[in-house]
Amino acid sequence: MKLAKYQEGLNALCFVDLFSLKNPSLCAKLSQSKNYNISCIEDKNLKANFYKCEIASVSFVLALLCKMSIENEFNELDEGYLSAESCFGEEEALEILDFLKEAKCIIFDENLYQHKDFENIKYFLEKLCCKFNLLLICSNENEENLQVQNSFTELLELDNFDGTIIMQTPLKDKELHCSSSFALIAKVKDQDTIAIRLNQQEITTTIKIDQELKGTVALLDYESTTFAFSKAQIKVIK
Repeated sequence: MKLAKYQEGLNALCFVDLFSLKNPSLCAKLSQSKNYNISCIEDKNLKANFYKCEIASVSFVLALLCKMSIENEFNELDEGYLSAESCFGEEEALEILDFLKEAKCIIFDENLYQHKDFENIKYFLEKLCCKFNLLLICSNENEENLQVQNSFTELLELDNFDGTIIMQTPLKDKELHCSSSFALIAKVKDQDTIAIRLNQQEITTTIKIDQELKGTVALLDYESTTFAFSKAQIKVIK
């Protein structure tokens, strides 16, 4: 399937985490259209109706949308299970499917290339695009041919993301940006110097509590070629 570039004004269903930080120019173009975004974290700077799901549960959300909109092929999938595991309701799915009738494209996060179930994700995305006559766009807007398997395979179980989770995010500094609730869980305070262990790396940085952030996912700009969300161990340096 050929990926497209976004054209300003096209209504979009997005599966992108913190769009305004990852691709601010594309985010700005979306201000001229009607959009919905499904993510584990709300982006206040993206003009879109926000629907929350669990971290890394896009495969289950897409499977649910396909099951509820395409007859016969996805009979073996259980709507209740998909909804419960992704924390994305069936009523919300109906609202999204209704929106797809007026949408023109689906935009997916380039981070999903690193998702462990990306083969199924690609398959579901292509199915929805064919069903609703939509363009498929990656958040990096690369126009490549996306190789899609001939059928979906058994969905891989979702990972457990309880605890202190850090999202690799392009920021203007190297501090750990977190909410008050994250700081409480991690037992840290604003401006604490900390050591972070994640993905076989140890990083020393400073805590920055951001009152605009909600939830228990912290943001950090660090070098990584793996999936953007990782469990981390955090220790205050006295």
